[in-house]
Amino acid sequence: MNNHFGKGLMAGLNAHSASGAADVTRFCSDYRRGFVLGYTHRISEQTGNRQQAAWEAGVLTRRYQLDKDLVGDFFTEVNNDMALRFFLAGYEKGR
Repeated sequence: MNNHFGKGLMAGLNAHSASGAADVTRFCSDYRRGFVLGYTHRISEQTGNRQQAAWEAGVLTRRYQLDKDLVGDFFTEVNNDMALRFFLAGYEKGR
């Protein structure tokens, strides 16, 4: 994965916690999007709770100033309406 998205994805998969907005916003949006998806995939795998991971993806999408629709498309592609609802709630109400 030699592109920005792939590098962000790998960084997210290996992260023990989400980075602060100031640390991540210096990267391009493709990297940040990859980080969010990698990190929240890791949460899903560790906890077995896809809704919690989707919520966190929403929170990080807002925190990292990413396009909500672009990241949200991931949840529509996996045909999981409940995960999409948690993602949108995390984006709107999460901190």
